[in-house]
Amino acid sequence: MNSWFLVLVAGAVGTAGAVKANTRVKEVRSGLNPPPYSVTPERRVSLLTPAYQEEKYIGNLLLSARNQTYPFHEIVVANSSTDGTAELARRFGALEVRAPYGNIAAARNLAAYHTTGEILVFADADVLMHTQFVERAVAALEDGAALVHPREVIYDSAKWNLLLFSPQIVRPWWNTTRCVAVWREVYEAVGGYDEMCNPIAEWSVRCREDLDFGARVAAAYGRTSVRVLPWLIGTSARRYKAQGVKGWEKFDIPARARIHWR
Repeated sequence: MNSWFLVLVAGAVGTAGAVKANTRVKEVRSGLNPPPYSVTPERRVSLLTPAYQEEKYIGNLLLSARNQTYPFHEIVVANSSTDGTAELARRFGALEVRAPYGNIAAARNLAAYHTTGEILVFADADVLMHTQFVERAVAALEDGAALVHPREVIYDSAKWNLLLFSPQIVRPWWNTTRCVAVWREVYEAVGGYDEMCNPIAEWSVRCREDLDFGARVAAAYGRTSVRVLPWLIGTSARRYKAQGVKGWEKFDIPARARIHWR
């Protein structure tokens, strides 16, 4: 099947899904109960998300977390917001911890410090997870993976789904951004997220902390330990709308990662 056709379908379905998701967030705010879980959890799985002014998006993430077939043991939001993010997080039963503004790696590590899960799911606040993401991620990790991540579709912009020529269809194994699941022992063994790795701060190494983390996991455990799940997640186009593709592409492969991948 033509890949461009798949992109068109992904864009249309993703955009329609966003509208539906926003409606369901309103329903949850009014007291909707989560559905019964279809899997009895044998692992403690923690959801961790950094947040800055995420009132518009984080409800979708937390709703998709609430609707997982494999339930989260706990949710921690490392929050540096001044809007309604904290209130939304608490409504969904998440633990909110205050995080310093401007260092996403530090926020991720802070959230991890406050969790007890055997498996850590790091997700950006604008992610919309497939309902079976946790179930499939746990299965892949138990099958020998060190870290897993899904394919993605931009759920709020058919235009950007087209312009980005479907990273959600042919996403490379090393693109460990937006949403990953990893064993806690792996996270700790590689030293967590590098807090000196930041794409915008002048004091930093000027690289993407999420890609750097995946690269170090692959270096320590082998490329085949990092797996791409055949499940889509949703994410917003806000970064691309604000900075364009090149604004983020130049940080996509940090120098140390290129060394790891040779």
